[in-house]
Amino acid sequence: MIQELRDYIGTRYGIFLSRSKKDALQELTEFYSKSQSVLVIMPDNLTEAEFALAVVKFLGKKFRGRNRIVIAMHDIANLVSKNSRAQVVRFGKSDVNMLHLPKKIFLKQFTGQQFDLVIDLNLGFVPFAAYLSSSVNSWYRVSFVKKYGDHFFNIQYRYVPGQEKEVTYKSLCQYLEKF
Repeated sequence: MIQELRDYIGTRYGIFLSRSKKDALQELTEFYSKSQSVLVIMPDNLTEAEFALAVVKFLGKKFRGRNRIVIAMHDIANLVSKNSRAQVVRFGKSDVNMLHLPKKIFLKQFTGQQFDLVIDLNLGFVPFAAYLSSSVNSWYRVSFVKKYGDHFFNIQYRYVPGQEKEVTYKSLCQYLEKF
């Protein structure tokens, strides 16, 4: 009950902070193919992360030798480092405030950088990932369609609920290739 209340308050606070940040009108026809740097946020769930790793590997082919950062919890970060050459930034409970948003000291690592593309690979809404996505300097913020997603992401990919996770993540890769 208290956790749900903190999630709700954190989400509303994140929406309040990011509402003043309006996206400029921009063409989406080549948002993926022209991107030079990417920030990927891995799911917190280990099972989901194993399937989401396919997206990280897919992005590794396009962004080889370019700025590619993956943010993951400590356990999942080990999985990503073993299977990818991306720079991995680990976070733990000490990097999350009581409203389940990233602490300012954690955000400072990314606020000075410009990313062309931010991808949140969580299937459900995670306040930490959503607020982090909207806080960094990025032209395009991609996620799956989710509750409150319109407030934080400017590109949302609709997937079939109940579909196998492996198929869902592979279809996201196919979707990105269209652009």
